[in-house]
Amino acid sequence: MDQTPLEFLAGAEALQAALERDLSANRWAPGEKLPTERELGARYGMARNTVRRALDALETRGLIHRHVGRGTFRAAPAAPVVEEAPLSPSDVVECRLILEPETISLAIARATPADIARMEECLRGTDEAGELAAFEHWDAALHDAFALGTHNGAVIAISRSLARVRERTDWGQLKARGQTVERRAVLQDQHHAMVAAVRARDRAEARRVMREHILFIQGYMFGD
Repeated sequence: MDQTPLEFLAGAEALQAALERDLSANRWAPGEKLPTERELGARYGMARNTVRRALDALETRGLIHRHVGRGTFRAAPAAPVVEEAPLSPSDVVECRLILEPETISLAIARATPADIARMEECLRGTDEAGELAAFEHWDAALHDAFALGTHNGAVIAISRSLARVRERTDWGQLKARGQTVERRAVLQDQHHAMVAAVRARDRAEARRVMREHILFIQGYMFGD
């Protein structure tokens, strides 16, 4: 019998909670491979799409890593939080210039149709955004979608750490001061080109456009 949407969500949440308990109890060691989706479904009495949704939630929380063709693995425990000086916007942009061209390249190698659908959803959000705040929200979500498409927990964690600078006042002031209608149009052309390269699985073009994109941002925010 088919599940209703509510039954599906409840089942996925229950399975997520059960898997979290198993992970907390060290049923699988850090780096150890978990059973397949089919095996987990049989073990917990859940449909495969329910298992997949639960694993999606666990991956988003950084508890597991999934690799196409290799399987699902328990993530290593998070390192203790160390208080450090806040990252400067210029340092973050320089780091993004190093990280993001290779991030999108890896996403092309590993992104699923669902990952690409999320990128396209974020792209529509940037297209339809009116105010700068809405544009920044969907812009950040698009870059996060590229990181999620890598299915690499370390890349996702680093990308999200860098993205937190967007929430600060100094970033917003720099972005607002430098952004014009003409510059937003350039950013959008670059966003569309990046998503098109992901769809086409063109790693060289994706790297090129991402690097051009970050250099453009660096130029108008800091005059470098």
